[in-house]
Amino acid sequence: MTTMNVNNEESGRRRESFDFVADDYNLYRSPCPQEVVNTIIALSHLHKGNRVLEIGCGTGQLSVPLAQHGIDLLAIELGPHLAALARQNLKQFPNAQVEVSSFEEWALLSQKFDAVVSASAFHWLDPAVRFSKSAEALRPGGFLAILHVHHVQGGTPGFFADTQPYYIKWGLSNDPFFQPTTPDNVPTMYLELDQLPEFRSVERHYSEIPMSYSTASYTGWLNTDSLVNSLNDESRRGFLQDIERLIESKYNGEVVRNFVYEIIVAQRAS
Repeated sequence: MTTMNVNNEESGRRRESFDFVADDYNLYRSPCPQEVVNTIIALSHLHKGNRVLEIGCGTGQLSVPLAQHGIDLLAIELGPHLAALARQNLKQFPNAQVEVSSFEEWALLSQKFDAVVSASAFHWLDPAVRFSKSAEALRPGGFLAILHVHHVQGGTPGFFADTQPYYIKWGLSNDPFFQPTTPDNVPTMYLELDQLPEFRSVERHYSEIPMSYSTASYTGWLNTDSLVNSLNDESRRGFLQDIERLIESKYNGEVVRNFVYEIIVAQRAS
């Protein structure tokens, strides 16, 4: 594996953009695969009744499976529209709550958590506080679990290469030959976690999982991407229409994309 230090200053991308497409986020962002949920639960030693803090819950893609496991969940979500949908999705679970706040501004509670989890959101947090504040929220021996999803080679042959000219056309890329990394060469995320005195026993687990999409679900999913949402409305519509025509005309309305789910779990030191 290669290594990567995550920088929150990604050109053109804003974490607030997800709230503007909350309905599509709820409809087209898939729940965490059960295999991934099971790994997070196992590595974090979670059991029914454990107290868990989730950072950046979206509309509940990980929250709902955790609540189904009997977790006492407090989820924090920056976007009010996303949070409202998350509450709706969690309404059958009285032990799950959703608060609207950034993690950086959220007030720590006196009662500590058994785990702090974050799925596809930790890289948006301020690097100066994301680990230290997570540690403060945890009881000694509790677990920090981070999920990062890597786009990798695989899926429908030729599809990724066929989309690249449209990324160039609409200013989303300047590399006509760009390819995702291979599944066995994804960058190792948050390598600094291994050196932090607040944590110990860092474990990393990788699951390669292909995802199938119809034309509508793929363009709907793309509409929730922070890079796509860096475009103005006219350019975003043009880009999505180009992708839609490609999938319909060449791929019979269905494509597969391949992902590697990296799960990083570390235990809070005493």
